[in-house]
Amino acid sequence: MKQIGILGGSFDPIHIGHLKIAEKSMKAFRLDRVIFVPAGTPPHKKDRKLTDKKDRLAMVQIAVLNNPDFYVSPVEINRPGYSYAVETFEILHKKFGPNTKLFYIMGADSLSEILSWKTPLKLFNFCDFIVATRPGSSFKICRRLMKFPPLELNKDKIHFVETKYNISSTIVRKRLEDNKSVKRLVSKDIIQYIKDHNLYNKSAEVN
Repeated sequence: MKQIGILGGSFDPIHIGHLKIAEKSMKAFRLDRVIFVPAGTPPHKKDRKLTDKKDRLAMVQIAVLNNPDFYVSPVEINRPGYSYAVETFEILHKKFGPNTKLFYIMGADSLSEILSWKTPLKLFNFCDFIVATRPGSSFKICRRLMKFPPLELNKDKIHFVETKYNISSTIVRKRLEDNKSVKRLVSKDIIQYIKDHNLYNKSAEVN
């Protein structure tokens, strides 16, 4: 049976942390590949205008270009309306069939919000979860969350992988807006794309 990881997100912009989580998850759970799924219109981010979906998709495609085990799916970018995870996984589950096991790769913050999503428990019909935690606090928070009956019933489908990368797209955007270097946070190709397309702050530093 094939095992495929699905890493979704706004990727606004995609950063080194996303790639490291994908790499670590792939190694820890022996995944055959990881598919990055940029969100089209995420329902939980109505308070902030996202960068154009075409730019976010292009940045993800550039970021994974040199890794033959990483792929990109525009399934949410091409779908009208809000991007609900349960609908995406239902589509992917049908596409790959019963001989493929899907893993939903997410951060600990996403797990903490999952019960507020659209029909979240239905997701367990389509995938297992790989939750990336930071050393210390986030793992403890996840353990407490799993004591809630809805998650406790599915605890065998929730797995953890620890990562030391404490990076967020919010931090990257803020540094770009403040004209600070993001050299160790974002790949050089992505910084160049940001500069070429005047995203966030056109004077973002490459060095």
